[in-house]
Amino acid sequence: MALARAKEFLSGAELALAQGLFNVCASCCYYAMFWAAIAALTREGFKREEWSHGGLKQEFTLQLIKKRGLYPEEFGTWLTDGYNLRREAHYKQQGAPVKKTRRMLEHASRFVMKVEEVIHR
Repeated sequence: MALARAKEFLSGAELALAQGLFNVCASCCYYAMFWAAIAALTREGFKREEWSHGGLKQEFTLQLIKKRGLYPEEFGTWLTDGYNLRREAHYKQQGAPVKKTRRMLEHASRFVMKVEEVIHR
C-alpha cells in the first residue's frame, strides 16, 4: 500500500514537471520518497501508525542504510534534501528552484525504484 502511494506521488511529480508546475513537482518528489521509505521500513518490520518527517528519516538512515546496508548512503541525504525542497516549494516566496526540482525528480525515481527492487527480492 505504501509503495503504491509512493508510485502515485512519483507519477504526480512527473506530470507536474511536464506542465511546468515545479512547486507541485518538488512536493510530490518528497512524498514519493517518504512513502517509499515507509514501505521499506515496514518490509523490514518497523511499523508505525504514523511517522514524523524527522523520525522517518532517522529510522530509515539508521536501520536500513547504516545497520542493514540495504540502501545507499545518499538516500538519507535525498530524504533531507527532498524535505527541504518541499519546504521551499510550500513556504518560500521564490518557491522551488527549477534545477533542484529536476534533480530531485531523478533522485525520487531512483529511490522508489530501489525500494521496489529490495522489497520484491
